[in-house]
Amino acid sequence: MIDGSSNLLLNLLVILITMTVHQFWVESKPNCSFVQKYAILFTSAAAILLCMVFSFYMEGGIQFDLRRVPLWFGTIYGGPMVGVILTVETILVRLFTGGTIGATGVIITLITSILFTAITILIRPFYFRLRTFNKILIASTVITMFSIFILVTVSFYNNELFSFKLWSGFLLTNLIGIIFVHLSLEAIRRNYLLRMKLLHSAKIDVVGHLAAAVNHEVKNPLTTVRGMMHLLKEDQSLPTEKREAFFEIASQEIDRIDKVVSDYLTFARPYPEKIEQISVQKVLSESADIVKPLAEQAKIQLDISSCCLCHVSGDHSKFVQALVNILKNSIDASTIGGQIKVRTEIKEDLCIISIKDNGAGMSETILGKLGEPYFTMTGNGTGLGMMVVFRIIESMNGKINIKSKLGVGTEVILEIPTSTCEKMKIMIPKVV
Repeated sequence: MIDGSSNLLLNLLVILITMTVHQFWVESKPNCSFVQKYAILFTSAAAILLCMVFSFYMEGGIQFDLRRVPLWFGTIYGGPMVGVILTVETILVRLFTGGTIGATGVIITLITSILFTAITILIRPFYFRLRTFNKILIASTVITMFSIFILVTVSFYNNELFSFKLWSGFLLTNLIGIIFVHLSLEAIRRNYLLRMKLLHSAKIDVVGHLAAAVNHEVKNPLTTVRGMMHLLKEDQSLPTEKREAFFEIASQEIDRIDKVVSDYLTFARPYPEKIEQISVQKVLSESADIVKPLAEQAKIQLDISSCCLCHVSGDHSKFVQALVNILKNSIDASTIGGQIKVRTEIKEDLCIISIKDNGAGMSETILGKLGEPYFTMTGNGTGLGMMVVFRIIESMNGKINIKSKLGVGTEVILEIPTSTCEKMKIMIPKVV
């Protein structure tokens, strides 16, 4: 027969493990109503079953276990229906396991379990408004009352009073169990709520910074446009050349606003509006054409001659935007006469795109900040370029690896799964 203290520790361990499983289960499926509603039922039921299986008997047929602890928490957090189901389980398990006092033990279990669940359901409406100490006090009081009730009932059945050792052991077993488990559960829930608050605060912080960045990036062009319109309205005698110049400046500022808004929308909704088969070679060619004037102006050589045929799935225009952002960063980081090499290859089911420059490079500190909101290494950037790149590549189920060394250069490696169409081309041999 297993020692009583070992069984108590085993019961505590079972309850703590099932509570931990419950918490992980709920956190991993926050949007699943079934899990949120019934996870407590399954984990509490498992705890009750294991506690009763690993119970032990003392004199007079008293069964030592902590079954009422998961029954309490299951009813409190799951509600009346869960409490009723757990009560039925407790009675059925007691019926099949039997015991030294036979049918009387089943009857005692039936009465105490029903009463215990009924009282727990009555306490539940105001339970969550209490502080931790008061919660533990109420739970301990209820558990102790029912422990005394069981001891008195069995004493009456046996026509003899139990020893002080049995009374103290039985009462302390349940009391220590409910207090220890209650404190553990409260700690788990408090840490979970703290993590949720920190996550919420971080999101609010990001929204605040993004709002400030939008205000800064949009307000300046709007001020310029307003000034141009004011000049055109106030001075009707302006020469045609000057009026056209003002209109050109206003048009450029409006385009700048459109670019900023587009970047923010891409960050907010990075997932492709339409999925299509994209030729990486074609996308690279389009991206190179877009940044070519900028590269020529900075006297940077752009080499994309070594590119293999590769197809991926995603939104064509967003993929072009991601590559253009990377190429622009490489151009900004390069000095006059620098070189940017673009290479592609297929490894297993991945299309790997490498964009390497021999520019200034980055330190480990700066490298760790890439992709963060409003982090920019240029004076006129919005800090959204690489953040948008990360979101777009992520939406294509891809990964980004960045290698950089100060004074040597930077290499951006994109690993994107090849499309189904491309896999079929590779796997199916051509019939001649």
